[in-house]
Amino acid sequence: MKTKILLRTTFTLVLGLLITVTNASGQNAPVRYRVIDLGEDSTANDITDSGRIGGSKNFGGTLRHAAFWPNTHSLPIDLGTLPGDMGSNGFSINPRGQIVGQSYPSDGSRVRPLFWSPQSGPIELPGLPAGFSPAADINPAGQIVGQFIPFDESGVWPVFWSNSNTAAIYLPRVSNQFPNGVAVSINDRGSILGDACTADFSECHAAFWANRTSTPVALASPGGDFIYTDIGLTTDFVFAHALNNAGSMVGFAYNADFSQNRAVYWASSSSPAVILSTSGQFPNGDAAGINDQRQIVGTAYNSDFSAIHAFFWPSPTSPGIDLNTVIPPGSGLELIQARSINNRGEISGGAYLNGVPPGHAVVLVPIPRH
Repeated sequence: MKTKILLRTTFTLVLGLLITVTNASGQNAPVRYRVIDLGEDSTANDITDSGRIGGSKNFGGTLRHAAFWPNTHSLPIDLGTLPGDMGSNGFSINPRGQIVGQSYPSDGSRVRPLFWSPQSGPIELPGLPAGFSPAADINPAGQIVGQFIPFDESGVWPVFWSNSNTAAIYLPRVSNQFPNGVAVSINDRGSILGDACTADFSECHAAFWANRTSTPVALASPGGDFIYTDIGLTTDFVFAHALNNAGSMVGFAYNADFSQNRAVYWASSSSPAVILSTSGQFPNGDAAGINDQRQIVGTAYNSDFSAIHAFFWPSPTSPGIDLNTVIPPGSGLELIQARSINNRGEISGGAYLNGVPPGHAVVLVPIPRH
């Protein structure tokens, strides 16, 4: 049975990388990357167009705390957590530096939705009963989406906050056949991406809300063996910007026994699903983030999901690029996750140093060749 319970949750090293990618117009465009290591036992979950970064880091305690990097050359700032909790994660950051995420105690017995601003410490978002309630994404207007799961795990509800001071509301359901759902991404226009699932989670479909009051639309599946779709939650339950401001979306499709999945792109809520290419060694994929230029990032897996690599798609029709193939020999970094890509093409994610945990937050900064 597939579960949607999302409980889990310095130094700078610059490396020059050189790759050739295909841009959206189909022409080859040389791009060089600087890879910036933001530190050990950390993850960079989101990056704004100005280079602000939200994520998590271990600042010396038992569990990680939500972290904020004002830029790629800054030391991380510990955003803290709520009284009674030991851990927290920052999932999304908007241009104003507002961050949303979650806090939780060491035993994982609850999750509380959190909001941080540059002027305040952690604030619990209002309006939900006690349970498991991560806040997933925040747009420039301060609108927030997430989910709610009661302690008895009797269902999952997608939720919306107009701002950090307004009580949550439950978003409309796709249908009675799909009573469960989550909301993971909200764009500048207030459109929302998430999913809808049957009562036993045996079947899920990516879902799109044009706005907070509209009836959601289940997105198309690619067909064939890949009859179900979902949104970027296959590995460690970290949310990303999987919906851009034009209404294009990314996620993944999977087969009936969950043994295979493919990274997927939708141009709009009424468009067919397009399977994004990966390499032969990593046939499985999960697209996590898309920018307004339709550049896509995510993760690809080998056939038994025992190995993962960060991937980049310059456009929905471009071959996927294993970002590890462009790292110079001897760098020591193994890029395992690409989570968000901003409109400057900067990628946030995670890596292992010398192939072993804990993870390192990383940012890849493209430098066009002249």
